[in-house]
Amino acid sequence: MNLKVHCSFLLGSLLLFASLTVFRAQKDLQSSIVHLRAAALEGRSHDEYRDLAAIARQRAQAYEQAIAAKHLYRGMIVSRHSADGSPSSVCDSLLFSSLYFVALHKLGSDAAAARAWESIVDKGYQNGRWIRHPDCKRKSSSRDMIVGLMAALSQEPKGHEQQFARLLGVIARTGGSVDDGPFYVSRLSPGMGELLKHMAASRGWPEGQVPAPVRVGFSTVEFDTWIAAPGFGAHLNALSLWIELELLDRHPELKIRSLSGLMDQFSPAWSTAVSFAAQRRAFAANELHRLDPENLFFEYLQLRTAGALSYAAKARLLSRLLALPQFPAGRLPKDCDRKADYMWQRSSAEYQPKKKCGETFHGVDFLWMVALLTERDGERVVMIPARPDVTLPPSAINDSEPGPARAAH
Repeated sequence: MNLKVHCSFLLGSLLLFASLTVFRAQKDLQSSIVHLRAAALEGRSHDEYRDLAAIARQRAQAYEQAIAAKHLYRGMIVSRHSADGSPSSVCDSLLFSSLYFVALHKLGSDAAAARAWESIVDKGYQNGRWIRHPDCKRKSSSRDMIVGLMAALSQEPKGHEQQFARLLGVIARTGGSVDDGPFYVSRLSPGMGELLKHMAASRGWPEGQVPAPVRVGFSTVEFDTWIAAPGFGAHLNALSLWIELELLDRHPELKIRSLSGLMDQFSPAWSTAVSFAAQRRAFAANELHRLDPENLFFEYLQLRTAGALSYAAKARLLSRLLALPQFPAGRLPKDCDRKADYMWQRSSAEYQPKKKCGETFHGVDFLWMVALLTERDGERVVMIPARPDVTLPPSAINDSEPGPARAAH
């Protein structure tokens, strides 16, 4: 009994401290949202956005062709060692293959997207498990691998119902894990459970058929981002937030259960103006951006959750993306352009180059951002042919030759 009392006291104290922290941040958050929305209306025109989108998509198309030629190993995404062309990052392949599919899907490369999804289904699921890659099946799949798979499932590709059922089957078999790995690697988080619960509901699953660990889920993304450190953990939170936004875009009737919503019930006096639950996604994105301002994916989420992702805002982000020396115009990036294999998953401290080239990265991080920034009103658009009269502004030009890159701005 004493243990239960102590645990309840500690949990209550933690919730109270978190509540007060978020409450104090509300005023700053409101000011940030107002500022972002005002900035989104300034400057760049729709024509400038269209021109930058054309250039970005043209480069993305070149990346896609290079990936298809050299960076698919057994149908799934890998990087390559420069010396002998052997695959690297094989044990992260399920994540990057899933994000590759999402990017192709949103870019309108339907045939390539279908092939990417078929490879995930064919190679990524073996013997009742979702695995990292056929060459890395002895290593347990982790939460970030499965969140990548969930990102792909959020787009509802062909046969997604069966693949979603396979994922829930793994969770049911393991009693609440995404694989047979240790707790700290493979255990289902409450936030993942909440997303999966709504994915099940949108697919018509009766609640009683959903595994119990999924049914009791609740989103914690606003608090996860509050305590996150730069790197893969922050990216996991960002990707979870993105999946939540995608689910709500497709199924606005869904009601996400969160800790913020629970606190609003216990703090009615605070929620009379604007509730925690109403601001939680903007708060999470704001915290991510404050954590690592150079991460363009985090800035995109900040703008999207603030309702400030205008054509002007997207043009500004596209211009910055195209100007980054970490994404060369004439080839895929190397480790002598940046240490990070996938930039948005790494601290910006890893955006700096190595002195010598030893590895060629797959470049899915570029495709991902181009896809997100050139979507229009939530709908996919086909590849835009570059206009012959359009030239890239000097600030958006980078060197396509191999070698150390300039520092990111």
